[in-house]
Amino acid sequence: MTTSFLLPRLAVVVLNWRQADATLECVRSVAGSDYDNLDIYVCDNDSQDGSFEKILSGLSASLENINALRAAQAHHAFELAAPSSALMRSDPCIRQHPDDGIRRITVLDTGKNGGYAYGNNVGLKLALQESGVDFFWILNNDTVVDRLAARGLVDAMRSDETIGICGSTVLYMNSDKVQTLGGGKFLPWKARCEQLGTGMSLGETSAEYDVERSLDYVNGASAMVTRRFLQTVGLMDEMYFLYYEEIDWAVRARSAGFRLGYCRESLVYHQVGASSGTADDGDSSNLSVYYAERSKFKFLLKHYPSFLLVAIPLLGREYVRRIARRRQASANAMLRGAFKAFFR
Repeated sequence: MTTSFLLPRLAVVVLNWRQADATLECVRSVAGSDYDNLDIYVCDNDSQDGSFEKILSGLSASLENINALRAAQAHHAFELAAPSSALMRSDPCIRQHPDDGIRRITVLDTGKNGGYAYGNNVGLKLALQESGVDFFWILNNDTVVDRLAARGLVDAMRSDETIGICGSTVLYMNSDKVQTLGGGKFLPWKARCEQLGTGMSLGETSAEYDVERSLDYVNGASAMVTRRFLQTVGLMDEMYFLYYEEIDWAVRARSAGFRLGYCRESLVYHQVGASSGTADDGDSSNLSVYYAERSKFKFLLKHYPSFLLVAIPLLGREYVRRIARRRQASANAMLRGAFKAFFR
């Protein structure tokens, strides 16, 4: 069977961990995109709460409606695929399908909860085996995408081959308030990251050029990369487990001669921290605090060890501040995370 597609082939990777309902909503929004030539990979990080089965059955039940909406846009129908869990555990890179012109939603069990980078890498590896896939879009499972979001990112990357990672305008769910314009900056004197545009309204957002000049990393809620980027820079570093994968990728991208891109018209709506307990208002879960601190110090040790002279005193100051505010558990989680970065 030979099928003609007008746009480049795109693989979308969505990682799930114990958030089946959010993942189903995300996948359905992607399937409704104004983009015909795409495959979707839903990677469950061994949730062990029935998520895998719920996602598979939910997509099976809604596949007819999904394909009816695609037919209304003159798009090809999806098929649903579920590789054997045992097969995926033994070889997550195994090629499942030749390019037969059929586009699929593939639901797979990654075999373990190896973290954000690990789970997404399983999907990326599988998609890389498919001939003709030129673009790879990583989406948080607690997002819903505008129907033109995928096309906007692909068009932006096709217009400039030096772009290695391209981000979207990420808005808070059911709002026109910005969470981030593409990504953020790394502030060495504060030893932390800061997102661009947080709190702005959509109408106040800046042009791509102004944002791209400020970007130090692309937010992982919506990040598109190319095959050439993956073949040159490689996959995400799995040592982080959670947080700082994006900025690590960005540092490596720039070292390899790529730049970071931003597409203003690519709109993605995000329910922040559904799985990890992250909160933009600073009231994050202790688990989130632990991994954020651990990953920060891992990142500094890997790329900017001289900044530890700033980060360690700031850690002590923040610990005292949290103790003074009677947030003992949060303070302890922060210290444990930093300690684990140095002593695995």
